[in-house]
Amino acid sequence: MVDVADAPVVLEQRVEPNDWPTAIAACDGPQIVVGGPGTGKTEFLVRRVLHLIEERQVPASELVVLSFGRRGTADLEQRIRGELSGSVPRIDISTFHSLAARIVENHASELGWDSPPHILTAPEQVDLVQRLLARCDRSSWSPAFRGLLGSSTFAGEVTDFLLRAREQMLSNRQLEVLAEARQDWRGLPAFIEGYDSELRTLGRIDYGTLLASAVQLLERHGSAGSIADRSSYVLVDEYQDTTVAQTRLLESMVALHTNLTVAAAPYQSVY
Repeated sequence: MVDVADAPVVLEQRVEPNDWPTAIAACDGPQIVVGGPGTGKTEFLVRRVLHLIEERQVPASELVVLSFGRRGTADLEQRIRGELSGSVPRIDISTFHSLAARIVENHASELGWDSPPHILTAPEQVDLVQRLLARCDRSSWSPAFRGLLGSSTFAGEVTDFLLRAREQMLSNRQLEVLAEARQDWRGLPAFIEGYDSELRTLGRIDYGTLLASAVQLLERHGSAGSIADRSSYVLVDEYQDTTVAQTRLLESMVALHTNLTVAAAPYQSVY
């Protein structure tokens, strides 16, 4: 049950095309732009970026624009660049993983790394998981899975579990508690602990751990160096596809100013 007095106030505004200029100019505070496919959500974000730079005179270096995948970020950059007048410094337009990689790279020592870790590709991660499963203690696993340890199919399933656990920001201790109630999960906590140790030894990091580590840094310090400190406006496309880790990353990025604009499609989500 939610105490109404503690619930955030959400103001809904239905915007017609003629109302766009007024809505675009209302830049401050947390906002979510909701609309179905093809209704202009991305174009709204593009125009808001232009407004912030050309009308509000916000330095381009203080803007962070995020999307999913290289294709999405390339499209945003092309559209924004095509509309800007004059010479403007490069805007920080990237994916969540690219942003997380820069945060972790700049603060690797705080995470216990001697040098910035190299990111595992998806096939490399599955291969590593398969090799570790092949040599792990079979008695710690459910009898239903002992015959599958070391197989590529099971390695793919465990790799996906690792990714989802990191996306949900589940700690190893939380996984241990969850595994106590699930016979089929009982081998996972010990395996993941060994997997994390192996990553440290190899100087590698996977994409799920990359995001989780960036969140931990941001939440620990309130910001994590130049990227979070200098951002005065953060804009996100395809927000409906964000995970728990990505949402917490955004919350930490805007903790000091709350200027977050996200665009999302209702009833359309990958996760």
